[in-house]
Amino acid sequence: MIADSSFVIDIMRNDESALQKLELIKTSQSPQYLTSPTVMELAAGISLARLPNREQNRIDIIMEEFQILPLDTASAWWAGLELGRLKREGMIVDPIDAQIAGIAVKHQEIVVTRNIRHFERFKDLSVESY
Repeated sequence: MIADSSFVIDIMRNDESALQKLELIKTSQSPQYLTSPTVMELAAGISLARLPNREQNRIDIIMEEFQILPLDTASAWWAGLELGRLKREGMIVDPIDAQIAGIAVKHQEIVVTRNIRHFERFKDLSVESY
């Protein structure tokens, strides 16, 4: 399972459905991952926060539960091809979402997100919400 930034943020906000999904994931004992692009998104959010130190501490606690998967060449290549395909079809896609999807496809992992629409357009990607 790969947690999208929306999932991490909802955990931070004590969103009941996100916390229930996290508990299901923990009890299933499946690996819990974040991607390096997600870490970047979270850092950008902290830099914009009113209380960045407090937010950093909260994210640090949550991130301890996850392993980090990097954006490697194969994932980046897949993401670029999908980004181009979707743009050609007239769809606007966030390049960071494409990178996360590329990492997930390479590792055959499911992306857990509140933003299903951001990810459902990518070929061969499994997505779950909460």
